[in-house]
Amino acid sequence: MIRNSFIFLSGIGECRERWLWERGVLTWEEFLGRERIGWMSSEWKRRLEREIEEAERSLELGDSCFFGRRMPVREHWRLYGDLKGGVRFLDIETTGLRQGRDEVTVVGVYDGGEYRAYIRGLNLTREALERELEGCTLLVTFNGTRFDVPFLRARLGVRVEVPHADLCSASRRLGLRGGMKVVEAALGLEREEEIAGVDGAEAVRLWRRWERRGEREALETLVEYNRRDVLNLLPIAEYVYSELRARMLPLDG
Repeated sequence: MIRNSFIFLSGIGECRERWLWERGVLTWEEFLGRERIGWMSSEWKRRLEREIEEAERSLELGDSCFFGRRMPVREHWRLYGDLKGGVRFLDIETTGLRQGRDEVTVVGVYDGGEYRAYIRGLNLTREALERELEGCTLLVTFNGTRFDVPFLRARLGVRVEVPHADLCSASRRLGLRGGMKVVEAALGLEREEEIAGVDGAEAVRLWRRWERRGEREALETLVEYNRRDVLNLLPIAEYVYSELRARMLPLDG
């Protein structure tokens, strides 16, 4: 989708991007191949051609921050299809929001092949998470712009500089409203029986059982709950990306 995008170019907003698409300029290649673009002066077009060439180089190098700096955050999902090798799916658990100073208890990260859990008091450190996120070109979360990312910054000092595709806001653009489990149900995604009834409140209770009484089973259930949260981000991302792209580019074959 990023090679269909022009919104990161100087002076191009949603309306002008849509204008280009409606007139058959659906890709960077088609833009570069046009001698003239309607209302655009020759000088302006040459400047945008240079920006597109820079964008192509950045994409080849995996420099997603080039686009992240130039695109509205709500459009960062467009990078998903072109940067899958550097995508990291992330979800966190906390001690709850009613304890004054809530803390991160579990951070789960999935690279599309392997899930890894970072647990408070065991292996959860800023350094470990920063190593985990090395090479990340796109972070994918569900409501992470309001919850996960601010928590990681405030509690662990972890800053996420790469583009961030928040599937909560992206799903709403498709009419899928509600929490992650509501979206999962709408897409036919199921959870294992042992964690089917676990929610955020139960996740807090599970952590307390582990922290206060050392119940290993409670920790294992909590980690499994987090693992399913993280792994289900992938099929949601695939669906959201495919549907949003199809709706934005109805003429693209």
